[in-house]
Amino acid sequence: MEISLEVLLGIVAALILLILYCIGLLFYYKYRLSKRRHYRLELTRLLLADLAAPLSNSDQLQQLVKKSPKRAFQLLIDFGQTHKLQQDSRWRLLELVRNAGLDVYYQKRLTSKTARKRMDAAVHLVALPGEMTNRALEQALQAEPILAVKLQLCSTLTSLGNSRAIPLMVETLTGAPQWYRTRVNMMLASFGKELHDELPNLIPRTETEIHSLLIDFASIYPSEQLKSYLLQQTKSPLRDLAYRATRTIGLYYYHELNKSEFLFHPDPVLRNIVIEALAKIPSRQTIETLLPLLADPRSSDTAVVVVSQILQKQPQHLNWIIEVFSRAKTNELRNALAKILSNRIDYLLMQLIVGKNERLRPILTEMIRLGKTNGIIGFLNKNRTIEAENIILELLLPLLTELPELRTELRLYLPPRILAKLNETPLELPPSVRDHSTEKGKLLRLRLLLPIVLGIVPLYYTVRYWHYLPEWSLFQHLTRYVLDFNYFIAGYSLAINSSYLILLALSLVALNKQARNWRLKKTAFLFRPRILPSISIIAPAYQEEASILESANSLLSLHYPNYEVIIVNDGSTDQTLHKLIDYYRLEKVDRIVPARLKTKPVRGIYANPSYPKLIVVDKAGGGKADALNVGINISRKEFICGIDSDSLLEKDSLIKMASMILDAPHEPVALGGNIFPVNGCTVAKGALTKINIPRSHIARFQTIEYIRAFMAGRLGWSQLRSLLIISGAFGLFGKDRVVEIGGYLTSSERFKKDTVGEDMELVVRLNRHMLENKLSFSVLYAFNATCWTEVPESWSVLHRQRDRWQRGLIDILYFHRIMQFNPRYGRIGMLAMPYFFIFELSGPFIEMQGYLMVLLAWILGLLNLEILLLLFVTSILLGILVSMFALTIAEKENDAFPGPYILTMIVYAFLENFGPRQLISFWRVAGYFSSLRQTATWGKMTRQGFQQQAPVSSSQ
Repeated sequence: MEISLEVLLGIVAALILLILYCIGLLFYYKYRLSKRRHYRLELTRLLLADLAAPLSNSDQLQQLVKKSPKRAFQLLIDFGQTHKLQQDSRWRLLELVRNAGLDVYYQKRLTSKTARKRMDAAVHLVALPGEMTNRALEQALQAEPILAVKLQLCSTLTSLGNSRAIPLMVETLTGAPQWYRTRVNMMLASFGKELHDELPNLIPRTETEIHSLLIDFASIYPSEQLKSYLLQQTKSPLRDLAYRATRTIGLYYYHELNKSEFLFHPDPVLRNIVIEALAKIPSRQTIETLLPLLADPRSSDTAVVVVSQILQKQPQHLNWIIEVFSRAKTNELRNALAKILSNRIDYLLMQLIVGKNERLRPILTEMIRLGKTNGIIGFLNKNRTIEAENIILELLLPLLTELPELRTELRLYLPPRILAKLNETPLELPPSVRDHSTEKGKLLRLRLLLPIVLGIVPLYYTVRYWHYLPEWSLFQHLTRYVLDFNYFIAGYSLAINSSYLILLALSLVALNKQARNWRLKKTAFLFRPRILPSISIIAPAYQEEASILESANSLLSLHYPNYEVIIVNDGSTDQTLHKLIDYYRLEKVDRIVPARLKTKPVRGIYANPSYPKLIVVDKAGGGKADALNVGINISRKEFICGIDSDSLLEKDSLIKMASMILDAPHEPVALGGNIFPVNGCTVAKGALTKINIPRSHIARFQTIEYIRAFMAGRLGWSQLRSLLIISGAFGLFGKDRVVEIGGYLTSSERFKKDTVGEDMELVVRLNRHMLENKLSFSVLYAFNATCWTEVPESWSVLHRQRDRWQRGLIDILYFHRIMQFNPRYGRIGMLAMPYFFIFELSGPFIEMQGYLMVLLAWILGLLNLEILLLLFVTSILLGILVSMFALTIAEKENDAFPGPYILTMIVYAFLENFGPRQLISFWRVAGYFSSLRQTATWGKMTRQGFQQQAPVSSSQ
């Protein structure tokens, strides 16, 4: 394959022009965003001035609205989301809009053939109340075939308070999917009395959807009529309706459930719902009622939780529980009471130590025999009093020979100083706790793959030049092989960079679509009850004392309607846990952790009612994946969001990501977002106050790499419906699906295996599970949801990170090898998995051989201008074009980096292709050999923490 010099020069010129075009487009996007921002600020200034002094600048407002009426109207709606306008000001502004003819324009737009335009009209008409608007919306709702548009029409009618539309909205429920009904039910419920007046028409109806609506309505609008209806529905043959009705009775009418017919109901699920409701009656009588249920295996766990909650509210009953424990005759009851008392182990130990309450000694001994030792180990690790330590050790010492599992646990989790008093030595965690299990099959395949990857070009050369093998000299073969390999590496570089460009083109399509959809989603709509799913943010923390408080503050200040933050301390030996406890004034709370997933032991759960969203968990060290599984067990929400504890989310990142669920064509099982380096940015109290580029050259190169990976990779693959990677630093997952497949991969769970690539592995396993069960699903990526994370600033730490990433990739590709080139798995099996195998796993070996052959060609004097230009075009210029294209896309809708730093980013987009990318490829090869050596550690990642850093000069 030879190309003339003229053609190559033409290609070089064309690529340079494309690169310059990208740079020009990048600056145009920055200018456009700046102009929009200026217009928004000017209009906001005039509106604020109008609020302070009405009619003071009406002429300026009128001119601004005339200049761009649609944009002005859009901004007026956004302004109204965050500011309460006075009635006079509101009507004057609406008059300006109506004078521009926008009310008629949007009413007509409701009949457009394009769903997006109908959605746009429904969004804007919420700010144009009136009889004509109401009629147009009612007609549109009756005619609308698309559920997402129907949902927006219902939201607009609800916001306008159009109770006349209630029957129309009710009719849309019949035959609609659950996600739609859940949201519209709450919109209808918000009408309150107007919907209640419709009960005579609704209660006699037999459709399941109508019963579901009434139960949802009863959950926020108590009345005697609805109470009677709910009691009737507890006997429904449809178990889901019966359970929901019982749960709703427990909200307002829980005394109705304190009856034998409910407490001893034959359905164990309904009975457990009843037991949960009794927590609202915190009394000794309630505990006495629950005693027989504590001894019933079908209801014991729920009863334990409820009794623990009652004791937390009324601790005066604790001594009575101790007496019941000492008199209990059955093992089932003793075990249940031991679980309850184990949550108050600190209290019991202090009573024994300080109060000299010797009758607690046999009770504590019995609890230890029953395996309730987590609290005791946690107490010993935090205790600073020698007297208390000695008393507890007196309890433990006689039991060590009787209970070998107790001895093992103490040796694993107590410090050497305490163990010495027990005449014991520390026991190191077995390799399976944190390491990969040794897989002979994987090692064999890796060893076989290596000669295939290294020998594919020599094999091709042998076949092609078979007839010349005996004729040519060794030097002739060497020169021909080196020349051919140079052409081969040029072809390989062309293939991989072309695939990047295709993905970038798909990314641009996806970005434009997402940007349009996001502009249609208003805060008032997104914050309606149940529009967005509830989310548990899980942040594993190991030795994160440098940044844990900033990260926690960031997570607690997110702009999202319904979420909780679960920080899981994974056996840290630094001040991570103590910093959290001291800063948030946390106290240990009684809480039973449901065993949805098998994990390492939980030592304690901490909370403070002043921070209702925050839960801190202390657990035995088991690795990041195990910590995430603990968080899933504790989670009380619909979705879980895994985030690194050294990361910061922008305040609206979570809502931007979760809002994509509303646009998903199928069940969204996983969603991902952008990851940008926080190095160099200014952080104050967990908030990103100023965006700067990193000072470190290494971190700057990674910034370009991250932009390319997320914009060219994740967004493009999501458009292809083949996304396999969601960063562990920021990912959102359907909790039920994650539990269904066994959670994150750990040696404690069903697959008995650890991995260092738990984030990608989970996404691959979700894809595999859904495809194998022929379930429709979506894996999505949000271009505008950004997480800022600390990246390595030294070559050694970066090397360890990339080595770990490559080992994780190899482990995942082997574990899910059945999916490779398998049409059963659709695009995933025939496109995404082969891509990772060819370009990400095997590709670095081809690249390294290519660099060696270029060097040999230079030594042998074979490098002519044509070959150099060909390699320059396919490897360097195309690489620069990919980076520039990715940077341009990143800045199209997001003002990701301040203007002065864009020039610096452009420079690094060029420089990254001259050394850093090649070094990363070399480290990937090294990661392959690390897998062969069965290296399975994460490697130490030195955290510098979030710093109040001065901005970097744009000249750097």
